Amino acid sequence: MLNNKVSKAVRLAVAFGAASTAAFSASTFAADEENAEKVERIQVTGSRIKQVDLENSSPVTVLSAAEISLSGEPTVADVLNNLASNSFGSWKGVSGYGAGGAASSNINLRGLGSDATLVLLDGRRMPGTSSSSGSSADTSIIPMAVVERVEILRDGASAVYGSSAVAGVINIITKKDFDGVSVKYDYEVPKVEGGESKTFSITSGYTSEKGNIIFTYENSRDNAIFDKEIWAMDDPTYGAYSGYSHVPNYRIGGAGSYISNPELCDQTADVVNSMDENGVGGCLYNYGNVTKFYPDVENNSFLTNFNYELTDNIRFVGRAMASFNETNSRYAGTPVSTGAVWMDADNQYNPEDEDIRLYMRSVPIGNRDTKTEVVTTDIVLGLEGFTDIGNGFDWEINYQNSISKTNVFGSNLVNDVMLQSAIDSGEYDILNTTGMSYEEWNTQLTDLYQYAAHTGTYEGRYESQQIDGLVSTTFVDNGDFVIAGVVGAEFEEIDFTQVSDPESANGFISGGSGGDDVYATRDRTAAYMEIQASLPYEIDVTVAGRYEKYEQSGMTNLGEKSTTFDKVVPKVGVTWRPTDTLLIRGSWGESFRAPNMGEMFQSYALSFPTVRDTAWCDANPGQSLEGYCSDAGEQVATWFGGNANLTEETGDSTTLGFVWDIVDGLAVELTYYDISYENRIDDVSTTELLRIEQEEGGLGSTPDAIDRANGTGQIDYIYTGYINKASLQTSGFDFSTRYKHETSFGDFGVMLNVSKVMEFEEKADKDAEPFDSAGLQDYPDWKADLGVSYSYEDYSASWTMFYVGAQESGNEEWGVDYLADVPSYFKHNAQFTYTAPTNTKISVGVNNVFDKKAPSWYDGFRDYRDSSWSLYDQTGRSMYLRLEQKF
Repeated sequence: MLNNKVSKAVRLAVAFGAASTAAFSASTFAADEENAEKVERIQVTGSRIKQVDLENSSPVTVLSAAEISLSGEPTVADVLNNLASNSFGSWKGVSGYGAGGAASSNINLRGLGSDATLVLLDGRRMPGTSSSSGSSADTSIIPMAVVERVEILRDGASAVYGSSAVAGVINIITKKDFDGVSVKYDYEVPKVEGGESKTFSITSGYTSEKGNIIFTYENSRDNAIFDKEIWAMDDPTYGAYSGYSHVPNYRIGGAGSYISNPELCDQTADVVNSMDENGVGGCLYNYGNVTKFYPDVENNSFLTNFNYELTDNIRFVGRAMASFNETNSRYAGTPVSTGAVWMDADNQYNPEDEDIRLYMRSVPIGNRDTKTEVVTTDIVLGLEGFTDIGNGFDWEINYQNSISKTNVFGSNLVNDVMLQSAIDSGEYDILNTTGMSYEEWNTQLTDLYQYAAHTGTYEGRYESQQIDGLVSTTFVDNGDFVIAGVVGAEFEEIDFTQVSDPESANGFISGGSGGDDVYATRDRTAAYMEIQASLPYEIDVTVAGRYEKYEQSGMTNLGEKSTTFDKVVPKVGVTWRPTDTLLIRGSWGESFRAPNMGEMFQSYALSFPTVRDTAWCDANPGQSLEGYCSDAGEQVATWFGGNANLTEETGDSTTLGFVWDIVDGLAVELTYYDISYENRIDDVSTTELLRIEQEEGGLGSTPDAIDRANGTGQIDYIYTGYINKASLQTSGFDFSTRYKHETSFGDFGVMLNVSKVMEFEEKADKDAEPFDSAGLQDYPDWKADLGVSYSYEDYSASWTMFYVGAQESGNEEWGVDYLADVPSYFKHNAQFTYTAPTNTKISVGVNNVFDKKAPSWYDGFRDYRDSSWSLYDQTGRSMYLRLEQKF
């Protein structure tokens, strides 16, 4: 009889096909019983115990480099965004978001947020971005050329990996044993104007008897795509126009309809004249006609891995990574809106007998061009060894230093105080009451804005230093009964700051996102253990536990605040193999996540989301649809800040499923998951605040959250931020299958992944009714991908389909009538590859073959950015060429 460890590996080689691309032959293991004890133990994502069994009680999806290449997607971030288990899509940087958000991408498993998904690089934490307070890793900085495979643990793993692993773990495995040189060049161009992408990489490696080392450098450049190339601005129903305009609008006493100068409006670009013969109705600005949707991006990444045998039982290992990212975004000219701007009744250029409130935009001095520079470095040094005592001990000790620095420079912002002072001086006829020529008026307006112009700066810095170690061993091994375990500890010191220029921090600069300053530190201490027992009747049981403590302090508006969070979280998993071809498994574990430093200590910052003030418009029927009550809504000043009184999130995760090898080459996996979240930290959206206002009694019933102007009742400011919501409950099913069939005329392969969300219920507070978003807009309850491949000798071809299920409008649930039912969405990618005898690989492909358009959110009209770019391709059909030369 074979040794138990080997027999398990043989069984797994058959049953594991649905969850991994690793290919092991049973005959390879069984060929030599005398060497059975020499089967190498490896570490599998989901467990820290090295083992010969490639499966454990948690479901893991593995994407090989070949499968990633066949999908046609150009970056790691794009590949992860298409995952079926990434049900609601995830963030991909677009213009219009401050603090470096436009320069990063992340992953959002199960829709629980990017800070609930842990991203590892070769089993080690990737550095967090300063724009996320270190809670999320930027998946766009990983060079594709060095990726060997990506392992996705679709199960809560806080007990194994820590509090960030609430929804799951992404483990990006890089190439290790590589000899020679490989050069790659990718070129892609979409159907829409702009968006050209070029990537060049070079990888070299060397392997000796003592170890190996690999170097990779990658340069990628993506040209900007302007919003006007994507959104339906030529549609007659398009109405995303702002009252903050190149040609100033005003309201008498701050109330009533906009009034403006129709002659100036008719001579100005990027505006819509909605005025009657008396100038009532306003000159509205089409900001979307000048903004960039995807910014210009250049990224330079360097990564090296190495290991060296110091002795027969000790290895020196390490990793060094550096990424230099520059992003250039463009927003529309600054709306002067941080504070209300007025012209007194006695000003010589006031056309009315009362004070008037001005709605201005600094278009004459140019758009807001924002340059974001992000520098990320990560160094890991460690020793790994084996001590031959008893059954032997594997051990390791590591030091990791990670730094993420973000610098943002925003031009053509406006100092509100200086602008108001200049208007009060009576020197500027901004409404052209004296009848100047257009050129004279525009020159005077340019001088005014140049006087008040401001260049905003933001600097974020996140530094983490960690020391960790572990020891693992096999306690008992007597054939059919094996017990192995690991214990470890981690200590991490984190320092985080994000600072805006003083004027922005004080809240009188329009056009920037400044003011969200943070000064905070965090110490994290963790200890963990994991025990795995292989029992008779082919049953394996795994028990894990982790104690984690966070001590963090930071500055708030009320002075320094210190808080401690700590918790012990357990996890239990069971696998059973009733036959060699069937694996049944289940797991249960608790989760724990401490609030990050930005969520707790971020000072208030200003943004301008579009709001549809249905409460006011319902209470004031007959309003102009071109103004405040238009279908497109109105940009409203919104203050957003941290909450030092947040408590930790807690919850639990359950999975149950099986992996079944039906016939040779065909296997399926089915997994049920259920995640319960208590005290979940989330921001309160403006839509939620408006809904709560209606529920609490209507217009003006929540003055602490919605500040309405005296006299008009329209929104002046909205105040929101992070809170602990009562709970979130989500559950569903994952299904996957893989099939590979070899013939004399070529090899065929099929891979299918499907995710069904059964529920996604949130409660705003303990007494509220649960709100189930599953199946509503932006929360599709079905998501899937299907890949079909064929290869013969030096030729290969693939066809990949990505599917997002239909979604209901949510009109009834949200109490509105303008949302649309979203139809199902299919995107198809195709690729053909030829490998020449010179080791030259040439791939050509088309992504979004049928030029599928992304569906709009709205029924009966079009709007600015009116579709989810997290779920759908917004740029249409694209073609690419990829060349790879190996030496």
